[in-house]
Amino acid sequence: MDTNSTPYAEHLRLHFESFSFSQCPYGQTESDAQHVGHEPIADFVRWLLTGFDRRHPTVLFAHFGGRFDNIMLFRQFFLNGICPQMIRRGNKLYEMKIAKGAQNPEIIIRDSWNLMPVALGSLPGAFGLNVRDKEFFPHLANVETNYGRVLPQIPPKSDYLYGGMIPDRQRRFDAWYAAHQHEEFDLCEQLAAYCTNDTRILIEALIAFRTEFLQVSDPLERHALNDDEEEEDDEENGAAFEVADGGIDITWEPMTIASASMKHFRLNHLKRDQLAIVPERGYDTANTQSLLALKFLNWYAAEHGVRIQTAHSPGGEKKIGPSYTVDGYIADTDTVIEVNGCHWHAHDHPRHRFLPQTVMANGKTAAKIREADARRLAFIRTQVREVLVFWECEIGDAKRQDEGMQQSFAAYRDRGPISLKDAYHGGRVGPQRLHYQVSSGWTMKYYDVRSLYPYTNAVTAYPTGHPVRVNVIDDADSVVDWSDPDDIPVRGILKVFVVPPLRIDVPVLPVKFDQRLLFPLCRLCAIRYPEGGVRADYRCPHTSDEERGWVSTVTSIELAEALRNGYRCTAYYRSIEWENVQWDARVFRGYVAEFMAMKTHASGFPDDVQTEGEQQQFVDECEEMFGIHIDPDKMEHNKAKRTIAKLCNNSLWGRFSLRNGLSKTVVTDSPAELRALLDNPAIEVSAIDQLNDECVLITYASVNEWVEEHGCSNIMLSLWTTSAARLHLLRLMQAVVRAPNAVLIYTDTDSVCFAYREADGCPLATGPHLGDLSDEWPEHELLEFVSGGCKQYALRMRHCQTGEEKTVLKVRGITLCADACRLLHFETFKRSVLRYATADDGDETTIIIIIIIIIVVILAIELTSGRGTVEDLTIVGGITVRRSRTHCLCRNPFPYRSEAPPPNLFNKEQRVQQQQQQQQPRF
Repeated sequence: MDTNSTPYAEHLRLHFESFSFSQCPYGQTESDAQHVGHEPIADFVRWLLTGFDRRHPTVLFAHFGGRFDNIMLFRQFFLNGICPQMIRRGNKLYEMKIAKGAQNPEIIIRDSWNLMPVALGSLPGAFGLNVRDKEFFPHLANVETNYGRVLPQIPPKSDYLYGGMIPDRQRRFDAWYAAHQHEEFDLCEQLAAYCTNDTRILIEALIAFRTEFLQVSDPLERHALNDDEEEEDDEENGAAFEVADGGIDITWEPMTIASASMKHFRLNHLKRDQLAIVPERGYDTANTQSLLALKFLNWYAAEHGVRIQTAHSPGGEKKIGPSYTVDGYIADTDTVIEVNGCHWHAHDHPRHRFLPQTVMANGKTAAKIREADARRLAFIRTQVREVLVFWECEIGDAKRQDEGMQQSFAAYRDRGPISLKDAYHGGRVGPQRLHYQVSSGWTMKYYDVRSLYPYTNAVTAYPTGHPVRVNVIDDADSVVDWSDPDDIPVRGILKVFVVPPLRIDVPVLPVKFDQRLLFPLCRLCAIRYPEGGVRADYRCPHTSDEERGWVSTVTSIELAEALRNGYRCTAYYRSIEWENVQWDARVFRGYVAEFMAMKTHASGFPDDVQTEGEQQQFVDECEEMFGIHIDPDKMEHNKAKRTIAKLCNNSLWGRFSLRNGLSKTVVTDSPAELRALLDNPAIEVSAIDQLNDECVLITYASVNEWVEEHGCSNIMLSLWTTSAARLHLLRLMQAVVRAPNAVLIYTDTDSVCFAYREADGCPLATGPHLGDLSDEWPEHELLEFVSGGCKQYALRMRHCQTGEEKTVLKVRGITLCADACRLLHFETFKRSVLRYATADDGDETTIIIIIIIIIVVILAIELTSGRGTVEDLTIVGGITVRRSRTHCLCRNPFPYRSEAPPPNLFNKEQRVQQQQQQQQPRF
């Protein structure tokens, strides 16, 4: 954390609503007052506690402080006898709050990265700040022996962590170092200047952000600018909130950019009673324990060779006496099987700690629940020969140790209640070719969708309000034969049994097996081959619908697209339905239009819109297609506005699916308080960290049954956004693969890499509008592509004007600094992928694990005993799952199904040549 103030020549004090940023020159100089001490953090905390007016709250920001600076501050506050309230997730602190005391004001400490997710050194460019760029500093020279000394020249490059810089920054550093290497170096002066500059960057970025966002979100100013149409719309629908005085202060109210975006949306765009707060358990609120019971009873029946009457049997659950039903009944042995949820039945077991007086999720005490269960079981035992009771925790223990039980549970056809989270999937990412090299007469392109999620928000109809009904289909009516979108009876979320086509160019429906998002053509193949069918000659042997299909919880729009492309539905179990009048395509339209207009005004017309006629056409089309009001007279470059517009447009939709059960923390020295938290059935303690001999830090979260919805909880909006976005990418993929002489190479949520024969033309067109495609590398000719899996690819390209070649490598999880790039670069990455392609099919290790890249990044640091090294080990496994791999490095939809073997684009001579190339030493 930089605690020095900015060296202004004049006294500057910027008053905010309830706190201030203050920067004061020291004496008659332009330097700030500097405090030199042996315990700077302790001195800084003491200053926070005593150096401010306690009548007003004090808010502090540290960029990326949630993982570094604020942790050290928490420790010092604790040592001072103060226990801050914290909001954190894992090891990341979002906020610390110190209550107002007799000597100190209320202190709030936050991470500015959550508001401005941009590197500190990039903030001047992002917000157009008139400050000096973030400087280079020799961190390894910051040692006690250099204090009070003036070195004859600046320290060596290694002291600046030269090897840890990315190549572009390294080149800038080389130029800077060459210009300054013979200058004297005073560590104390340089340290003060470096910290002061960092602080000024952060302060001015926050001021710029705050100023612009106050103006953007001010309802009164917006009201004055509204046109007649917007005023009539406001009068007709009514705003969700009364018009407030002043906008949203991002330095005081929200902690994150997503929270700021939501506050702005609710204040200025959301209509009264327009959106629902979706319950944490969804709308299909039948006892979710029944699903566990049905899976267990299905496994039990197969394991013991018996027939069990369950809720899905023709007669439904077995009735015992006048009022009791049971989970399972074996008629041959007159045996009742009960499967009890531990929380719902207050399991009396040490692991749960449900005391008799504990109030459970249904509002009854544990004692009352146990008494009722005991009476019920006592009566049932008088009516049948045997009663077996299995508890949820016992089944979980058994399942973890029994692989057959796990497979049985995974294969179970779930007809139970709809969980909305089952329909919530991310983007579609992965290679269709592991390697592609452009040949004569062909062109390769990498296109991005312009603002995919804002575009989806602007054009998609969303469900508003609560659903009109939850449909539970009787077994007798559940058998269907849907093959056309018109067969779908409802608009909303459906739970159906889908059967994929035997062959398809681009699979449509996603499904999760073992926590991986897949687009398979056979359920059994996907389950039995967890790493995919990597044999070049693999063919799916399964023919029945039961083997190939799966139960899918899916949006009606994605199901309709699947039926258009050859999928079938053979069973319809349940649905959550909204009536047609409840669907609204304008929920986010005004919000997106506002920030897209703001972005365009701040950055100017797109590069391909040059002439006056093109500009007018662009303005007219923006208004017609998206309701975006572009005023050419307002075109003025403003980097702060552009950055805010981009952040807000991409941060809103995901906020609706924010987890309801966030973790909380408490610091205590009371054994009684610790015992109370451990015994509380409504929470689950995830960590107990000992701070000293007397105090512990306890982290806990509410268990699912006790979770309450937050004020904007609506997972339907988020899952509908991702569903519509996947369909947009699907249509791009289909346009490529169905075009003559075009090859699909790679997709990544909002981008597509492909190649086409120039004589046949490009199958995709670029455009300047929201949702149109843009060329990621317009000034380069792409020559070669290599991929080892999702989020791992490399490109080789040549500049169209200069002819200079360059390579680009992207590997998720690895920062490609200079040291890393010496080990991992285009050629080593390519060799790893080609080694996989030319491996013997019998080599299971080589086939299943395509790439194991071990990057050892050496970070030189100064240890107390002298110079040493720390090794940061990152292992990335590049595994292409659920696809059949051919020796031409194509990835076919898994499982591949064809009468003839897949085409081999590598002839024998090419393969021999490649195998010889692989004899080079491994990196």
